[in-house]
Amino acid sequence: MDARKLSLDFDVAPFLFCLDSVRGSRIVRAAVDLGVFPQLVKAAAPAERVAGALGVSVRGTRLLLDGLTALGLLGKEKGSYRLLPIAQALLVPGSPDYLGDLVQGSILDEAWDHLTEAVRKGGLAEAAEPVERQKRAEEFFPVLIRFLHVVNRTPAIAAARALGAGTGHRGLRVLDLACGSGVWSLAVADADPEARITAVDFPGVLAYTRRYGERHGLAGRYEYLPGNVQEVVLPEAHYDLAILGHILHSEGEGKSRKLLGRVAKALRPGGRIAILEFLPNRERTGPLDPVLFGLRMFLNTEEGGVFSAEEYAEWLAEVGFPKVESFEIGSHSPLLVASRGTD
Repeated sequence: MDARKLSLDFDVAPFLFCLDSVRGSRIVRAAVDLGVFPQLVKAAAPAERVAGALGVSVRGTRLLLDGLTALGLLGKEKGSYRLLPIAQALLVPGSPDYLGDLVQGSILDEAWDHLTEAVRKGGLAEAAEPVERQKRAEEFFPVLIRFLHVVNRTPAIAAARALGAGTGHRGLRVLDLACGSGVWSLAVADADPEARITAVDFPGVLAYTRRYGERHGLAGRYEYLPGNVQEVVLPEAHYDLAILGHILHSEGEGKSRKLLGRVAKALRPGGRIAILEFLPNRERTGPLDPVLFGLRMFLNTEEGGVFSAEEYAEWLAEVGFPKVESFEIGSHSPLLVASRGTD
């Protein structure tokens, strides 16, 4: 596997199903705990050989391997099991995209245990610390961005294409706010060899952003601006494109509108704002994933929430960006692109 390559050789859907399914997550967790996946790295093997290497029962191993096969993580032919590319990339320790630890008491889901308390008090549970504050962010996001760097790579490539990076627009000066791994701007930089990126995040997160840039051979086109996105000083009329990839939901309405105003001033006259977000309908009756993500924000942030495309359009119009287009990019979150609408 070429670690530098941004595109993935597999669909991440089977792994996402495992994270969301109680049965699937327990099956993968057992396989990770037992060390199943490393046993199949060199060659396919029957259940008897895997069981012998692990020192466990043949019957249990066969049933576990069949479960992993049905989940789309292993292949099976003539009684031998082999790793599929998704398991090779995500479930073998030492892989650049290893996510096996996320099924072992996932940091992504621990806050749900406090839902009853949070509803009673109308805010964060006593045991919770908001993820938008620097201390918690620098603990939480290095784990989260490993996951997001995998699941967002294919949509990011589609988003860069929709933005015309390297085709209709070259030499882009890009502002990537709360960048995490930089996955959205990395796709732009990969498509546009002349692009230059300013990545903004907390210092402890930017250290990981730099590593991902180095991994994909694109770090030389990045500069790093450490700090809170609400407070860092942004140069005026400097950028062609601002990317807000899954950040506004953690800020909430007031802070999001303030941030969009600051971003508008940082863009050149022909500049655009790219927003990637969970988008419920205005009544918050669906779709299911965005509505439930709103509850996740309630559990993890002080003011965060989910907002409809219509609400974002209104906020963008207020800061001088009345033209908003939506692009499907093969993700739970469409790409919203806002411009001043003068062309």
